[in-house]
Amino acid sequence: MMRSFLRLLSLLAILIIASAVRAQDDQSAMPYIRTPAFNAPLLQGWENQSGDDFAQFHYPEAHATIRSALVEIDDPVAAAASDLRRAFGIESGEPIYQGKVNLADGTWTVLIYEPDGAASASVMARRAGSQSVVISFVESDPEARILMLTIAQSGDARDDAKTEIDLAMSLLASNKAADLAEATALLLPSGQWRQVVGDSFFAMGMVFGNDSYLALGEGETENLPTLADAYNRTVLGFFVTPDNSVYLALALTAVFAILALLILSFFWRSRNIQKDLELIESLNQTSG
Repeated sequence: MMRSFLRLLSLLAILIIASAVRAQDDQSAMPYIRTPAFNAPLLQGWENQSGDDFAQFHYPEAHATIRSALVEIDDPVAAAASDLRRAFGIESGEPIYQGKVNLADGTWTVLIYEPDGAASASVMARRAGSQSVVISFVESDPEARILMLTIAQSGDARDDAKTEIDLAMSLLASNKAADLAEATALLLPSGQWRQVVGDSFFAMGMVFGNDSYLALGEGETENLPTLADAYNRTVLGFFVTPDNSVYLALALTAVFAILALLILSFFWRSRNIQKDLELIESLNQTSG
């Protein structure tokens, strides 16, 4: 019986270790770029230009790049300008748009820069301790002007981004059309979008939570759905996580400590039982 119990304990320990290893393998198989500090979605079909401490993907057809990084500056606006300068050589200057949105992981600053006529940079940044998370969309297509931004929803229309599309167009579009075309549905991997198409512009909006995620395009905008989908999957999929390996080690240590105590307990009980048997046999012999 003791041997069977020890075998059962050994099997249980093996199963625990195998489950932990399998869980880590499953996580590593997920479509994510994993750095020591954060995780960002892997964008299939984009050129992967990521490094050890940043995630970066380039889409040559649209002259567009999406980059996620942690910057050693605790001011999101300054961190955004610093990362654009370091990664793209862009001197951003003053943003043409700046706003804030409260998402599940904190308050993000939304920034749009147009440092010259050919390039634009759409950025979301937030503080992360003494650092700042910076997620950038940079495009330099001379035939297109593409902007990405997030706006908190106004009113009760939680399933439609049309109001925020109108607002973004009035603030940022060259075409200041008072009345936009009827919005139509567009299903992408990132979610259900509404799109508005005009003679020289293409606007898209998706509602997630209490916010509208928007993409505006002017000129050659056939790539806008691909770009909007990729950028918003990045924004919504990005997360910073602590290193949980310490907790795994502590849990395994606790499990093995409990198993060791159980084994010692059974050995102790077996020894006491053996002594009791010897005493009973001795008493029997004496009485006989």
